[in-house]
Amino acid sequence: MRRASGGPTRGRGGEGSLRPPQTPRGWPLALAMVLLLLPGCRREPAPGKDAVQEAFKDDALDAREARGHRVFLRRCATCHGPQGRGDGQNAYNLLPPPPDFQESLAKLPVSDRRRVIEGGTAALGRSPLCPAWGRSLDPDDVDALLAWLETAARPAVVGPGGEPPVRPGAASE
Repeated sequence: MRRASGGPTRGRGGEGSLRPPQTPRGWPLALAMVLLLLPGCRREPAPGKDAVQEAFKDDALDAREARGHRVFLRRCATCHGPQGRGDGQNAYNLLPPPPDFQESLAKLPVSDRRRVIEGGTAALGRSPLCPAWGRSLDPDDVDALLAWLETAARPAVVGPGGEPPVRPGAASE
């Protein structure tokens, strides 16, 4: 509704109006709702990892076997692989290659296993490439390593329903 003179009309606001456009009356309520609901959208921080639970997470190992596996990972896994399969990152450089413990440990008496850990494979008249750890490991670490080797030497177990073989003590990847 314009006058013939082209001047603005008085009305509800809009283009050419003398009044400012009206804002919706519910905006303070909408803003309050957004401010109330916004904190609920925040993500909770992930809980910290518990070192004890991490040590036993997937392995189903007792405390001594878990300790032995940690020693094995620090000292032996470079050549023997993390699960003692002879597939460590340095295995391809070695001649003879490191053995797969699942196959070889059954043939080696426990007393000879201790001799290999403490004196290296040369203590049994074999390759001098496997180092002697007897002076750098305390007796409890040697016992723990022997306990874990028993676990590593167990044959693979097929899960129910024909799942892939899982070795006792093997970590999930």
